[in-house]
Amino acid sequence: NTITVEINTDEPIEVERDKARITFSPEDGDFVTLTCVVQIDSEYVDLRGEVLEVTVIEPSRLIPGRGTVTLVTDGGGEIQAVDDFYSFEMALLGNNGTYRPQIGDKVQFEAVENEFFGKRCIRVKLLQQAQHKQPQQHPPQQNQPQQLPPQPSPQQPLPQHQRQPNRPSGTDLYEDKFGIRIIGEFDVTFSNVQESVERVVTIRNESDKRHKIMRLFLPRTTTQLRLLEPQAHSQTFLFPNETAQYRFEITSNLYGRSRETCTWNFGGGFKIARSFNIRTGEDGDGTSEQNPSQAVSARESYFKRKLAALNQSRSRKRYIGGRRLCKTPNFVAHKIGVYEVPKDLFELVAGSETDEIVQEQLSAPPYRFDEPLTCGNYRHLFHTALFLEEINQHIQFRKYDQERVQFVPQDKYLALLMAGISESRPSVIPGDMVYASATWRDDAAEFQGIIHKVLADRVLLLFDNLFHQSYNGESYRVHFEFGRGQQRKLHHALDTVPKTLGMEYLFPERITPNEPLMNVVLNEREEMVLCNSKEDIDNNDGNDGDDKERKLPWYNQRLNLYQKRAIVNVLRGEVRPLPYVIFGPPGSGKTLTSIELTLQLIANVPQSRVVVATPSNSAAYLITERLAQSGLLKPGEFVRLVSMSQVEQENIPPALAPYCATVSIGDTHCAESEEILVTENGMRMKLQAKHIGRNRVTISTCSAFGTLMQLRFPPNHFTHVIIDEAGQCLEAETLIPLSLINQTVGSVVLLGDPQQLGPVQLSRYTEDRCVRVSMLERLLTTSRLYAVDRDRFPDSFGYDPRFITQLRVNYRSIPSILSVYNEMFYDGMLLPNQLENTADDVKLLGIMHRILEVKRETPDYGLFFFGVDGTNKQAPDSPSWFNNAEACTVLRVVQKLFLKGYEMQDIGIITPYLMQIRTIRRLFDIASLDAPKIGTVEDFQGQERRIIILSTVRSSSALLQHDIRGMLGFVANKKRINVAISRAKAALLIVGNPRLLGRDPSWQEIIDRALNNNTYVGCTLPPRNHRGGADGGNI
Repeated sequence: NTITVEINTDEPIEVERDKARITFSPEDGDFVTLTCVVQIDSEYVDLRGEVLEVTVIEPSRLIPGRGTVTLVTDGGGEIQAVDDFYSFEMALLGNNGTYRPQIGDKVQFEAVENEFFGKRCIRVKLLQQAQHKQPQQHPPQQNQPQQLPPQPSPQQPLPQHQRQPNRPSGTDLYEDKFGIRIIGEFDVTFSNVQESVERVVTIRNESDKRHKIMRLFLPRTTTQLRLLEPQAHSQTFLFPNETAQYRFEITSNLYGRSRETCTWNFGGGFKIARSFNIRTGEDGDGTSEQNPSQAVSARESYFKRKLAALNQSRSRKRYIGGRRLCKTPNFVAHKIGVYEVPKDLFELVAGSETDEIVQEQLSAPPYRFDEPLTCGNYRHLFHTALFLEEINQHIQFRKYDQERVQFVPQDKYLALLMAGISESRPSVIPGDMVYASATWRDDAAEFQGIIHKVLADRVLLLFDNLFHQSYNGESYRVHFEFGRGQQRKLHHALDTVPKTLGMEYLFPERITPNEPLMNVVLNEREEMVLCNSKEDIDNNDGNDGDDKERKLPWYNQRLNLYQKRAIVNVLRGEVRPLPYVIFGPPGSGKTLTSIELTLQLIANVPQSRVVVATPSNSAAYLITERLAQSGLLKPGEFVRLVSMSQVEQENIPPALAPYCATVSIGDTHCAESEEILVTENGMRMKLQAKHIGRNRVTISTCSAFGTLMQLRFPPNHFTHVIIDEAGQCLEAETLIPLSLINQTVGSVVLLGDPQQLGPVQLSRYTEDRCVRVSMLERLLTTSRLYAVDRDRFPDSFGYDPRFITQLRVNYRSIPSILSVYNEMFYDGMLLPNQLENTADDVKLLGIMHRILEVKRETPDYGLFFFGVDGTNKQAPDSPSWFNNAEACTVLRVVQKLFLKGYEMQDIGIITPYLMQIRTIRRLFDIASLDAPKIGTVEDFQGQERRIIILSTVRSSSALLQHDIRGMLGFVANKKRINVAISRAKAALLIVGNPRLLGRDPSWQEIIDRALNNNTYVGCTLPPRNHRGGADGGNI
């Protein structure tokens, strides 16, 4: 006497009735919640662990209500309430036989959710009897066969060979029984949406007794299935060997896989169901849904073998060098070491066949890579992490090697055609190298080509002049190598900063209070006031006073209180030189704060020389543009340093060219010192240290500042370092701009959000280790000086204002979207700048409601979830994934938005996989539409759009465990989820498989929000998932 419950694991749970407390009488299809005793680890319940005991079974949702009985049959009927119809079966009502519903009765009921009936009543209580009398029920006439009496055991399955193939596992609702067979073609395939087909389902009575079809129940929310004939309420007697036919029209409205279930109720209280399995837009394409761990392992083993063979062949060869992006000077002020990868570490990683061997050796001496980070192992662990990343680059670069290629002359370059090279990972950038060797001679010298430009489908190379002059279309074997310049700078910074700033700076434990650098405070009107003495600070009451010079103006009049507090705290600098952290969640104005801070330093600290660093070129250009627009700084007072690769790629915005310059690392004391060159657009080339030093503000990326480590500056030249989006920087990247200052004169400000994406490293051997977090996150999570203490600092939300300020006002999202990531990731600390939806927001949300056909009455909620049960696939030569059903859904939504007047710049499409990006772009090309920006989460960090569409791609529950652990794992990465959903200003549409995503608590919360607000559409939802120590499922 057991109950079988399907849950979101591989196997259903069998529950013995007499060993669990059951609060109602469960039936097939009921959604229930199980309270379980489960195997646990040290911190949380493991959903994939073993259920030891089920103690309670109760409905997932108990729905009380009132309504009117509108249908009564021999076996049951329906109640119409204000919001919906509720089904009941006479034999299953918990009324102790005291009341049988009649048409027109006013009743009170309790119902549960059911997969087949929608909502099923378990109790019905009469409130007011119908005014009319029901007609007398007469027994059948003698010429009519007797109806079957209620059966004591209503379910008697047919033999295995007669069962229907479309039956879901774990329930016998789909079993033919009592001699009734339901026959039809239930698998339906469409190539596109809005296609239709008819299907006929035949019900045959193969018993020797009469049966009665009481009613057909159709899915209440379906838009794909329509009964043409007969009517669903039609009651039909089936005599022995007779048949009844039902004709359906099926119209594809959803890409991917979906299921529409019909349930026939028969006299005697038994039911039989069939499901139409609909598959739309998923054609065979030679790709596979393989196990990714096996695919990645096989691919990497192949690359390792190629690397070993390459190293062996190259050890005997010499090469003729190519032409570099810029000439290397003979004399530099400070040389950077080579930092070659240790041979034993390279052989361990590149020569081992399994990860287990590598992980075991890395944990043991001399690497000790599992040890916690300390002052003693700081340099060792970070150097090792950089070496591991470099080895991974060597291995992964083998994907670009080719056995036989030809070059194509293009202007002064030789082009090597490579489809999709600009989007490939690892990235190929200017400065990387291609070595060409003759296929007809193994002993010939190699020719080194330097990559100068990377285009969509080719790289442009400069070899030695002789090679260009003699090349006549011959075929060459090529292999790629990446430039090590940036890696060497990271190693150099790791060796430099511990000496100049000291380990006590990197691991702060003690506070050494200083007198304020500037005696500034905020008065009651949020004005910044400069005080001449401590007494002035203590006595400041917010009055204007007579001295107008005491007030310092804000350059941005729209700053909020928290931004002003952050700037005042930095200007005071009471714990300098320790880093000051400005913790800025999405849309809180971090970049505006950094710009205002820069302007205040320039205006009020005459001796300041400010370094402004960012992790990306786009962020550095944005800050340059805002500083230029301020009017406070003129050309010559600030400079944006750019790399030669930016020049070669022509990535510099023309309007910013007069503020940009490249750097010459040649020592200015040497005779070979070069003159500055000014291009036609005003950009300066070959700027030397003496020229850079004249600027009050120097802006660049963290990595590009590495060039300045080789220059000679006067002692204490740079006074302030501001790093925007510091949470995205490797610690070694952060150390590069920090290497330009010292303890005696130097203040550092880190702006960022530890809840958003951190540094990008592709070596899986650094995954989940301390070396993979940013310096900002490490300080916030490990240093007691930066820790939250709400008892000591209640007025600043637990943070010591001498060390950290949290920005709280969100300028980006409408309240309904903000509430999602605010409550999930920021403990509700964020405040909306926009308290209500604007007219434009309401218009957009109304259009989204109509496009998606959601059921919400008022279009005022911005989160939508479109369930697509598609298939994720991989091409044989790629580790990336794509999902054609999701891609088609995205295209269809964007097409409708375009028809409503929205433009490319209004929409952003985010997806975690490069192959999905290409798939979506291909569909836009086929449709002859200009595509909006399509990119990964990393591509969109720091950006926003009015409409964000997120395609999650993964759809195979069998591969879920790899998804969670995988290097590009999207399902369970909270930081990636946070960034993805916080890009939207007014509308956020998530396209994904709820059965897969619902297994992760964060995604389940998002799905629940869409469900609770009636903004979920798409494929049939799975049973409710695990919540608070209980397993949700359906019987």
